[in-house]
Amino acid sequence: MCEMKGFITNLGKYNEGYLVGKWIDFPIDDDDFEKELASIGVVSGSMYEEWFITDYDCALFDMHDAFGEYPNIDDINDVAEALEDNGDEFVALLEVCQDYSEALERLESGKYIFYSGMTLEDLAYELVDECYNLPEFALRYFDYEAYARDLEADYTEVEGGIICLN
Repeated sequence: MCEMKGFITNLGKYNEGYLVGKWIDFPIDDDDFEKELASIGVVSGSMYEEWFITDYDCALFDMHDAFGEYPNIDDINDVAEALEDNGDEFVALLEVCQDYSEALERLESGKYIFYSGMTLEDLAYELVDECYNLPEFALRYFDYEAYARDLEADYTEVEGGIICLN
């Protein structure tokens, strides 16, 4: 789906004028994260015990805006895991929600409907077919394009399909 990476940096060394850091992949478990911090000289109780993230890499959204320089690693891991497990659906939620936490909440609660790979016009045809018992004669005259435009009030066309927040 999308690789999520962050460049962790030793804050003490950075303040001394040295860029000491490395790229890490998310999700990452606590033990591996501590090992990565130790590999750049960040050790609890030492002179260099603080870190920050100087850069992110993710093609789907601006991780820096979402998480900042001093993120909660658990939040980043939650997003990375949601992308791994629910790819297109979570990407759609990211497109329509205010922030990643709302997208995660909706994903967990199921407060959305996702129609993968569909356009609004595809959805119009499907809804008319499944929900309305129109005679064949009426279907010939039904304006699916207009109905699709009306669906925009409740449904949003995103890159991977259609999503409706409920």
